[in-house]
Amino acid sequence: MNILISTLKEELTTAKRLEKKYLKKISELPRGSFISRTIRGKQYGYLTFRENRKVKQEYLGCLNEERTNFYRSAMNQRAEYKRKLKSVREQIKIINRALRGKTK
Repeated sequence: MNILISTLKEELTTAKRLEKKYLKKISELPRGSFISRTIRGKQYGYLTFRENRKVKQEYLGCLNEERTNFYRSAMNQRAEYKRKLKSVREQIKIINRALRGKTK
């Protein structure tokens, strides 16, 4: 039984390390959703996000194709990290439930 408990504890530390990593990666990426608008033939970018209860838009300026692709890929990466974070948090929850019933 001690082997099982030690394995679960090891898995818990690994999952918590992953959670911390994903949170750091998410914080490094721009938040919100990226919007590109064409005005008079030029592309302008905006990030739309919630701050407290208000919806805010951050103007990014006139964008070339390279910067537009950067923001779109950043939004995709952020969504992927959020999915992974949700999965890791679910694992942590399950492992904590399993460890709750352990005896010393």
